Amino acid sequence: MSQVPWSSHALLLREVLLEGYLVNKGPLRVGTGKEPPLGSAVDLAVIRVRLGGKLVPYIPGSSLKGVFRSAAVQLARLKGLSVCTGLSGETCMDWESPELGGATLLSEIQGMLREKRSEEAIKLFHEKACLLCKVFGSLSFTGHVEFSDAYPIGEDGSVLDVPVGVRTGISINRRTGAVYKGALYQVEYVEPGARFRFSIRATNLPNYGLGLLARILRMLNDGWVRVGGFKTRGFGEAAVESLRFAARGPTVQGARMLAVDERDEEVDLADAASVTQGWLSASGGGAWKTLAKLEGVWDRAKLG
Repeated sequence: MSQVPWSSHALLLREVLLEGYLVNKGPLRVGTGKEPPLGSAVDLAVIRVRLGGKLVPYIPGSSLKGVFRSAAVQLARLKGLSVCTGLSGETCMDWESPELGGATLLSEIQGMLREKRSEEAIKLFHEKACLLCKVFGSLSFTGHVEFSDAYPIGEDGSVLDVPVGVRTGISINRRTGAVYKGALYQVEYVEPGARFRFSIRATNLPNYGLGLLARILRMLNDGWVRVGGFKTRGFGEAAVESLRFAARGPTVQGARMLAVDERDEEVDLADAASVTQGWLSASGGGAWKTLAKLEGVWDRAKLG
């Protein structure tokens, strides 16, 4: 067990990669905002990027992070943990603490950093910030999980075709139930079956933190967590395919993922993963079995 708080970026205790494809089972919409792009034929266009000479839809990493953070709030609260939403003005860094003389955690930490008391600042953050701020990040603090943009790229690096469709909708006045005058709009969406290659990189997370991410990924695959907008209209259901897991670092010894703090527990992955070129790795069924073991650590962890 490391003596360095895992929330610190001073040392690399381990890195974990989760990679695969998100395949939308229903319509998927990740939009560009309220204003349509110049020249767009629809009111609500999907976001696009140019890859290999093609302008194709993609899923921004920021959108995936938002999906995971939102789901994590619900899972943490079901476990009885006090966590913040991560929204602007609602993070652990924003709250005035009586223990800090009415100052916010952010102002206290910034003061310590100005005085070059970085070790004390890290310790204070680790003690006072909620689990989700430590995992996903907060004001003036970089989190320990990164979500790459998910692009429609095949295993061979080729850019995949992404069929899109358009639906016409109407805006309803929620108070009266009547249709707004001139309220027709057109929304663009990705047709079912598109494949988006994703990557999640986690550093220093304890096994229970990895278990939290694993639970959300499984919920996404099972349809309980959805991606993008218009979720209440049936959009955003996706499956996870070609899943791969890989881990390495000082707290990965052979097939064992060591505990990184006193509330963590070691995980033996000998029956699910193998060591290849310095990485403890698994794919397909082995990757899902690995995640199931990590989920078990999350379920058993006493974090309150």
